[in-house]
Amino acid sequence: MQAARDALIFLLRWFERFPRYRQRDFYIAGESYAGHYVPQLAKKIHDNNKVSSNPFINLKGFPVGNAVIDNQYDSIGTVTYWWSHAIISDATYQSIHSLCNFTGTSNTPACDHAINYAMNHEFGNID
Repeated sequence: MQAARDALIFLLRWFERFPRYRQRDFYIAGESYAGHYVPQLAKKIHDNNKVSSNPFINLKGFPVGNAVIDNQYDSIGTVTYWWSHAIISDATYQSIHSLCNFTGTSNTPACDHAINYAMNHEFGNID
């Protein structure tokens, strides 16, 4: 939340310095860990606009791509993505789902083995 407060202060001061940009549509966008930062900043802007007699950050939206939000669901989604894009086989997909609990705790050696097998034997040279 400190990052959102600092970013809001920066934006308020920036718009004070460059008033010609006030009232223009304003979007915040990001990817990956911005799944945390962007919504927090958007809320700070929204809350500031609600208490301001003359709000000047005209927040219209905040798209976030490939957001890191929740390790459990991000991990499940990653494995499902691999499978749904034919990067891993049906058998490996089933193996990972049966051996891994995706709770964010340490993986079992069997889970690690299944994931390593997918990455080292099925991915191919995709980078």
